[in-house]
Amino acid sequence: MRYDMDITVVLLDNGELGKISKEQRAGHFDVWQTALVNPDFAAFAGLCGALGVSVATRVDLDRALAQALAHRGPALVHVHTDVGLV
Repeated sequence: MRYDMDITVVLLDNGELGKISKEQRAGHFDVWQTALVNPDFAAFAGLCGALGVSVATRVDLDRALAQALAHRGPALVHVHTDVGLV
């Protein structure tokens, strides 16, 4: 925000500590203590002065990416992958 750069960040939110979960699965262990309750990162981006777009369905993904990429200035697309988008 400080430099008002045209940067778009795509945040894939699966609601867990992904790297730790991956290591647990690779070791054939039960996935344990990796669930997260994340904030609404799109709303947080908006509070910071950037464009924040939240995506909860596959139908909204293309529109959200196009909107963020067309935006002049910083943008963040918060993709909720825990609802089966990717």
